[in-house]
Amino acid sequence: MPESQFNLVCDLSLIHTNAKWRYPGSWSGYAPYGDPAIYFDIARILERGKFDGAFFADVAGTPMVNGSMDETVELGVAWPRHDPIPLVAAMSTVTERLGFITTMSMTYNHPFHTARMMASLDHVTRGRVAFNAVVSGFPQEAQNYGYDTTPDHEWRYRRATEFQEVLTKLFNSVEPDAMLWDRETGRVADPSKVHRIDHEGEHFKVMGPLPTAPSPQGRPMQVMAGQSPSGIKLAATYADLQFAGGSSMKSKAAHRAKLVEACAAIGRDPKEVGILWAGQFDVVSGAAEANENARRYRESFPDRMPHVFLSQWWGLDGYPLEPDAYVHDTITAVRAAGVAPNWGYLDMAMENTTPTTTIKEYALQWLVEGSEYVGTPEQLADYMEEAFHAGGGVGGFMLAPRSGAPAGIARFVDEVIPVLQHRGLFRKDYAHTTMRDNFYKK
Repeated sequence: MPESQFNLVCDLSLIHTNAKWRYPGSWSGYAPYGDPAIYFDIARILERGKFDGAFFADVAGTPMVNGSMDETVELGVAWPRHDPIPLVAAMSTVTERLGFITTMSMTYNHPFHTARMMASLDHVTRGRVAFNAVVSGFPQEAQNYGYDTTPDHEWRYRRATEFQEVLTKLFNSVEPDAMLWDRETGRVADPSKVHRIDHEGEHFKVMGPLPTAPSPQGRPMQVMAGQSPSGIKLAATYADLQFAGGSSMKSKAAHRAKLVEACAAIGRDPKEVGILWAGQFDVVSGAAEANENARRYRESFPDRMPHVFLSQWWGLDGYPLEPDAYVHDTITAVRAAGVAPNWGYLDMAMENTTPTTTIKEYALQWLVEGSEYVGTPEQLADYMEEAFHAGGGVGGFMLAPRSGAPAGIARFVDEVIPVLQHRGLFRKDYAHTTMRDNFYKK
């Protein structure tokens, strides 16, 4: 892909939650969540639009708000969430070039299981899988894996660093040309090219080798988030892509500068780590339709839903989050109380609010008014081009539909993609068969 062109991933993580399933036209004619039919159709639409991939975040817990999970369950706030790996495998069968990004926790999974699963999935998808390697920070997820609360931040990142070391060893334990499949001699593989890793560290003891054939991509692509210095350092060292939520051109440039600096510190070319700028999108004919869509979406969920979602996303549990309290005062109190939430999202909230912005106002902004990628096809193309270059010109966008699935996704493909292609900002066809090559081979 030329240097001036960017990559596109569609975030499908929450299209069935947060009242999006109630939005007029969404999920129309499809069975409730659990049946894959709507995802098959979305995968076909994304491939028609030459998207690089579909993304699935994952949190293996049922968050509580003010000490109870009742509102989470009753209102369907980021709940339920099945394991996305079977869905990725199923969607790959109705597509040929579209890639898929699923999520694996480095805090609660084991690197051997992760390496084996991702290598196997890379074979099933014929080289079209990436995994979002996360350092988990949600309390209820910790409690599902045997911890009383979220482990210490420093401990989680030490574990994640060793996790990555083990992954690298395992993916390299079977050399690319090790497999023989010689019918005449019966030799399956050359044992001199299959290696034990004999890793023993603070968190893991793994003999190896990885008992899979070499991955079609060499190794599956890896994506990371992480706004903290530890997260940026980890991504600079091991990620192929990072996703981030910079809400202004200035913040995008600042985040990219931090990642470039972290890459330089370890001697890595920053162009090897693209950034996918995350946000919600809505294709409209003009301001009137944008406002009407926002109104319809806002009216589709109960008053407390944004508040419940914000409490979840900040990683709070029993901490009392009052809708009319000021964001700045609340975050200051949270820090003073020593609660272990997702600090990156708190920093983002401080950056994007004033001292008199209330929790309720910011929660609505997050879910509705804060949708950054809203406009006509031409306006979206203008904004995305500016944002791409402000963010360093390596990577692209990971966009979630604000309204209408699959209709909103189809509208982006039918109306925005042609504008991007006409301007030379996006591919007209896939040039390669694997996800890695479509991202990085120019």
